[in-house]
Amino acid sequence: MGEVIRRDAAAEDIFADAATTHTNAQARGGAWQQLADERLKVALEVSEVVKARRLEAQRALPPLMAAIETQDIGADRLLGRTGDDLWNALGRPSSDPVLSVIFPGGISYYTEGPDVEQPDRMELLAELLESIHLPKLDPARAQGAAQEVRAAAQPYRAAVEAARIPRARVKLLDRVLSAVARATQIELAQLKRLYKAQGFSEAEIHTVIPDRPAPVKKPPAPLPPA
Repeated sequence: MGEVIRRDAAAEDIFADAATTHTNAQARGGAWQQLADERLKVALEVSEVVKARRLEAQRALPPLMAAIETQDIGADRLLGRTGDDLWNALGRPSSDPVLSVIFPGGISYYTEGPDVEQPDRMELLAELLESIHLPKLDPARAQGAAQEVRAAAQPYRAAVEAARIPRARVKLLDRVLSAVARATQIELAQLKRLYKAQGFSEAEIHTVIPDRPAPVKKPPAPLPPA
């Protein structure tokens, strides 16, 4: 007995089977074509629209992500240099309670994590440098470091904001495409039931709808002897 493609199959595979089914049904004409048009035509049209929108959104992302990467590299270098400069200015102490507050666990707090959050972390660092007094450190030096960090955070934030909507659009269209694929698979299964109701045989139906037999489950490997 033939099988329609599974609901958990890849979206592109589901759309490919639906397109093949529609093409085969059109070649047959009559009830084959009529029922396929009713069940699949709209789903295939919607899938093409969504795929085109997703491709458009995906093409817009690379230069935006490259801009974020450029800002990230420069910001990480600045943060590393800032941490080293302050540590050297304080006499390279093995530990410093105030410096540990500003750089908890080193600079990794500011350099690691989602890129959308790093400009905010950099702004926080600038505020700490401006408001926390570091003994043995000229306040003007801390103020200068804060200004430099804040200045670097601004273009980073602008790059993140420029990519925010395109990134969200790609994620949303991915979800929409998955939903359309599930709906298309349901329409394929329903089409098969309608063909059966027309009196078409299983073999005939799967000359129109691609046969996707379920994968054979391998028996578990025998346990090694005790």
